[in-house]
Amino acid sequence: MRVFIAFTFVIVLNTVAIGQGPVAGQNLESLSDPDAYRIYATLLPQLWATRSKDALLLQQETETVFPCDSSSRISDPEWLAVANRFRQENSRPKVLQAILQIPGQFRLIPKAVIEADDARLKLKYPGTFNRLPESIEYAAVSAVGFNSNKTKAMVHVRLRSGGDLHLLERRGDDWIHSTLSGGCAWIV
Repeated sequence: MRVFIAFTFVIVLNTVAIGQGPVAGQNLESLSDPDAYRIYATLLPQLWATRSKDALLLQQETETVFPCDSSSRISDPEWLAVANRFRQENSRPKVLQAILQIPGQFRLIPKAVIEADDARLKLKYPGTFNRLPESIEYAAVSAVGFNSNKTKAMVHVRLRSGGDLHLLERRGDDWIHSTLSGGCAWIV
């Protein structure tokens, strides 16, 4: 009887944790910086178009863990400051608001929904897959690290099976990729 009760208790705890989002029981700060949303609006439509013609599904919580760190290859002091700010901004996940201004439709999707669907598909398709059949295609972004006058920025954008660390510079009202070598990419 004790084994059954303990087993049931674990299941209940896991269900609660999944239902509360990426960090169970933690209130997440809302991301409200309009400059960050301008950067997302610059990058996401182009990247999403390579994966899907459907409405963009954007993970509601920002990413905080990245497979590569390019700051070790950066020697420029201004960009090192951007990299440091990027790390600070991404010390905790933040919640995106539905204020992204991009062409076409987009929808915010909680990370817990993605994780629950992935868990369901792992049961349906046992074995090892890089990408499970029927997986939700989505994009996820980090918080943006800026320099003090917001002319340089670092941001990570991930689509389900790969991601890129982007180094951007402001030119007038536009954000363009920097010529500085230091970004990195990865795929699953």
